[in-house]
Formats: sequence, C-alpha cells, structure tokens
Amino acid sequence: MKPTSKHILTSLFVSVLLSMPTVDSNAQEGKAVFASYKPASKEGVEVPKRLERKFRRDAARLALRLTAEQEDLRYQNISIPRNNIETFYSILSNIYSNDPVAQSIANCNVHTFPDPSIDRFIVIFDKTVAWAEPLQMGISETDSDEINELLDRYDLVLDKHVQWNDTQDAITIRSKEPLNMAALANEFYNVEGVAEIDLGVPDVGGNDIQIRRIEAGWTVQYILRFGSQITGNGKQHVWIYQANDGGEIKLIKEDGDPIPEWMRCELKLPNRYMAVNKI
Repeated sequence: MKPTSKHILTSLFVSVLLSMPTVDSNAQEGKAVFASYKPASKEGVEVPKRLERKFRRDAARLALRLTAEQEDLRYQNISIPRNNIETFYSILSNIYSNDPVAQSIANCNVHTFPDPSIDRFIVIFDKTVAWAEPLQMGISETDSDEINELLDRYDLVLDKHVQWNDTQDAITIRSKEPLNMAALANEFYNVEGVAEIDLGVPDVGGNDIQIRRIEAGWTVQYILRFGSQITGNGKQHVWIYQANDGGEIKLIKEDGDPIPEWMRCELKLPNRYMAVNKI
C-alpha cells in the first residue's frame, strides 16, 4: 500500500524536526551472530575522518538490526555492546580501505537507512504539564526529575522544543553515542504528561546497507536508491560484497538501474574491476 498524503506529510515533518540545528555480548546467540572478524593485513586506503563517524553509526545500526531478529528492541538493553559495533565497523572500513569500488560507493553517500533509531526521538507531551514551564520560557531544560536523570545517565541532549498541535508540544532528544532508542523511549513513557514518542523512522525508503551472516564470513549489500521513491517509481543500484572472517573482501555481484551521471559516484577504476559478475 502506497503511503497516503497524510503519512508522507507527517514523515516529512518529523524528518525536518529531527534534522534541525540490546543483547548481552556473552549470550550464546551473541557468540553465534557476532563472530570475530579480522581486518585484512595488507595496507589499504585510510578511512577519512568524515567517513569514520558515519561507518561507526552504520555499524551500530547493523548490530542493532541483528539483535532485533532475536527479540523486540523495546525489551532489550539500551546500550549497544561495543564489541558488536566494532565487528561491523571493521568490516565496513576494511571493504572501503581495500576496494576502489567501495570508495566510489561512499561518494554516493550510501549508508544505513535510519531504521532502527540509534540517536534521536521526539517526545510529544501535554503542553500544560508543570515540568515544561522552562521550555515555554525558551529555556532548553525541564523541571522533571525523571527527564533530567535520564539525560544525565545516558548522556542525552534536549535539542529542540516546538509546538506539535493545539494541545501538545514536542521536544527532540538526541544521544551523543549510538543507543537502542526504542528501549530508551520506554523510560520516557513513564514521565507525567508524555503522550507519544516518535522514533522518526521515515515512511519512504532510501539508501541502505544490509548485512547477513554466512559460513566463515558475511555478505554486505550496499543499496543506492534514486528517482521517485514516494510514488513507487524509484530505482536502485546494488553492490554485494563477501567479507571473510580472515579479513579478505571481494566484490562478488553488482546489479540494478544505471547510476545517473549527476550523482558522480564512480571512480576511474583499473580494468580488473570492470569484470565483476552481474546478478
């Protein structure tokens, strides 16, 4: 079913608002899913600082997605085990460092689609609640002991305060480090006056990175989407890599619609990269 105009407008409003200036790693399932990964020993291109932060956020989201396959994120730990994040960061950075095609993919800004949320959500509340008085005065803080304690405990920032509708206001909560925001949102539901929490997941699809465990390694799929995704006439281009636990990486398949020249994604590659098998 295509999204209605109401759904699209709501999603766009949430996206604009958000853009304004947990699994125990020792569990048996965790050991099976998050197998150790060793980056390739050969020297490659260094990951730029601007991409390092993005790769770490991608890694956190990929780790959270896999744990979501075991149990609803709302009932898991708020923190994301660091060793799980490091596993996926090693894979993503290793692919980028040692393959020119992956470096061209990065030029297209292909990163994980923002689902699940790892860094922000919107708290919608009764605008007359007493703890919101500082917000009404233009001060970015509350008189709620519960909210203030959560901000301190999880290193959160109260970012934006806006009018949501005639009877409700909204604040954006951001985290400085990736967290399981679905689980954290449960804590805010316990605060007086809170009516709803919007995790800000867009209704319309976009670029993504998907990962799947295989024997002795992982398959990593980079998806570049373009065209009119809202109307259902969008297009996509896909690259699939295999990342072995020993650190070897290989581009095994590429497929999809031709990438528009205006996207300026591609690098001039050696001839040996032009013979990649098509799906």
